[in-house]
Amino acid sequence: MIATETFKPLILAQAKARKIEPRLIVVKHPVGGLNAEELRERIEAATKGLTEATKK
Repeated sequence: MIATETFKPLILAQAKARKIEPRLIVVKHPVGGLNAEELRERIEAATKGLTEATKK
């Protein structure tokens, strides 16, 4: 799951309630309303997290 840092606590709480361990990639908040450069940064962070997660 890819989420912004703002929603990380909610995701972790929901995962705990469901007794699961989330595979989470966290990027800076917000994602909406960004200019091209800011959005590119979020995409690069998510891509890096996904690449690292698939190596495990």
